[in-house]
Amino acid sequence: MKWFDRTPREALAPLLRPRKPRAQGDLVLLQDLRPEPGVYLGQAAALELAVLQQAATAVSEAPNLESKAQVAEVTRIVADRYSAFASLIRSDEADPVEAMQPFLTETERFMRATSGADWYELLLSLHVTSGLLIDFLIAYAGGLPESYRGPVLRALERETGQPILSSMLRTVVEANPRLGSRLALWGRRLVGDTLLQMYIAVNGGDSSTLADNAPGEGLLEPAFNDIVAGHSRRMDALGLTA
Repeated sequence: MKWFDRTPREALAPLLRPRKPRAQGDLVLLQDLRPEPGVYLGQAAALELAVLQQAATAVSEAPNLESKAQVAEVTRIVADRYSAFASLIRSDEADPVEAMQPFLTETERFMRATSGADWYELLLSLHVTSGLLIDFLIAYAGGLPESYRGPVLRALERETGQPILSSMLRTVVEANPRLGSRLALWGRRLVGDTLLQMYIAVNGGDSSTLADNAPGEGLLEPAFNDIVAGHSRRMDALGLTA
């Protein structure tokens, strides 16, 4: 599966400029990389805060009380994950806001790109982006120092809102197959935007200042393919084609 084939080419254009030559070797897995802990935590907290903002919007725009209550529970779970990252940042005697600040522009772009045209697309955005990002952050955490890796993985694996979102989306799709077709198309767009955000995170957190010695798209492709495969299984469970 060619993950870049799923990503809008115009969005990737700034990332594909020529780089300094690098030795040809084995393809790179995310757990082979060694992210700087402060940078990893700042990026993770910023991404979770973006998802949290979308979840809060989904609560306010939900069409009925039951939906509001269900998405509110998802919001709590995302908020707990964000709080865990913020606490890890503070444990390093750093300020969470300052740690997230370098990634503000990219996360706000990501949030705008994945908000959707209505509540149903926003609901799918929460399911797709949070699922992809959690899988990405878990794999990327494999390269953290051991003292950070354990707390980070506990924060990511403790609880997710995926079961709630999956149940809500299945109900929506079963009730309106035509809506399901539209959501399937939206889901494919979300994959491209989220993969772009992940690639930016690996390469320095800012598409305008990507490191010259960062792993190129071809070297990282297998790592992202594994993440996309997990996404495809989640979409299949909803009856949507990934």
